[in-house]
Amino acid sequence: MNKNLLTVLGALTGLVSMAGMIRLIDGAGLTSGFSWAFLLLAMVPWIAYTAWRARHGQLGRTGAIAVLAIVLVGFVSVWMFTIGPVLALASSLVAFVIIWVHDWPPRRERGEDIFVRIEDLQEPERVS
Repeated sequence: MNKNLLTVLGALTGLVSMAGMIRLIDGAGLTSGFSWAFLLLAMVPWIAYTAWRARHGQLGRTGAIAVLAIVLVGFVSVWMFTIGPVLALASSLVAFVIIWVHDWPPRRERGEDIFVRIEDLQEPERVS
């Protein structure tokens, strides 16, 4: 996948949660300067982190489509429903989990297990 496209997808994942937080703050009537500063201090690094994770992960085509669908559901629900901000935060978390799981290192190949007895370890090494 294109790394720039994945970066945008990660940023959209973070923006869904920011939209949800904006709706929550606005719905509570807390639209003061302090609340906006707190929102920006919390959400701008989150957007940058999700974008960075998506860029450096190994997200494939099907994973990217799943993340995009979840993000679109979050963006639609944040503005359409009363419980939309909570759904947007949940969809952002689910999309981030998909991104995060695809950023795990690959599993090591396992070879044949070798069992060694204690007596074998205590014998001096033979030189041939």
